[in-house]
Amino acid sequence: MKESTVSLFYKSKPYRIVAGDAKSGTLSHAYLLVCPDGANLRAFLKELAVLVAGGDERRDRLIREERFADMAVIPAETGGKIAVGDVRAVIDDAYVKPLESDRKLYVLDALQDANAAAQNKLLKILEEPPENVYFILGSTNGYAVLPTVLSRVKKLELVGFSEKDIAAALKEKFPYREDIAEIAAISGGNLGKAEELAGEGSLTELSAKAAQIALNLTASTAVEFARGLVSEKVEGNKFLPLLRLAFRDMLMLRLNRKDLLLFGGERAVLEKAAKRYDERALVFSQEAIGQAERNLKFNANPAMTYETLFIRILEGR
Repeated sequence: MKESTVSLFYKSKPYRIVAGDAKSGTLSHAYLLVCPDGANLRAFLKELAVLVAGGDERRDRLIREERFADMAVIPAETGGKIAVGDVRAVIDDAYVKPLESDRKLYVLDALQDANAAAQNKLLKILEEPPENVYFILGSTNGYAVLPTVLSRVKKLELVGFSEKDIAAALKEKFPYREDIAEIAAISGGNLGKAEELAGEGSLTELSAKAAQIALNLTASTAVEFARGLVSEKVEGNKFLPLLRLAFRDMLMLRLNRKDLLLFGGERAVLEKAAKRYDERALVFSQEAIGQAERNLKFNANPAMTYETLFIRILEGR
């Protein structure tokens, strides 16, 4: 994990909670970190494992490298899925005495992808774990975790980081990017998403498209724009946050707060577009875009999602 990412996680509430439990000697036998940042979840879990292990620099390093003898990280490879057989192996191993410390650790990553059978297999050992055995579970969302599992763990939630903190981390990792503030603003507090965007090409073309749609959206162009986004295979998880940011900056222009603008380009276009909406409509439009983002996340039809969104924006105007 990059130093900037480590520092960011150290500021988080879940990290502070586990650090406090370790310091006071009140560690839970099982923690569940719910964090939408799947790209960094495994690394975050290992940082919590460092706290639970309570070791020295050598142990900390081995935990981060997934080479500590008294810790297992499951699945073995990033991107894998926890199977019933993996859980069975954990249960068998948990009753074996640790090799070089006084406790054993099991880090279970991506629990959201584990099926009900695998999660159910965990229940008994989570309910009655052997002495000095600790579980650190991670999931990108809490809804995918069985209620029976949730009732047996201490739940920690990391919704996201502030735009300021994400921007600072990105500047350290991607010093050549000039659109750091824009990327941080559309990341939704998700560091992994921000890092992915920063590692890709420029957002200039997509930003321009969002600005032009905001300016030229009418009843006669709504369907055309929706179909165009689909035919051009525009990625909704990038376009919609940029569109939301465009409407956010249009609101700032209406409020005469140019000092708060974040949209990277197309300032002249946004200034023209802002004159077509009042403040109430701009607030409503951002809410509508947020709903469209959630719909696409749950596999809604892209063409229908865009068309419905554009109609809602027009109705709000």
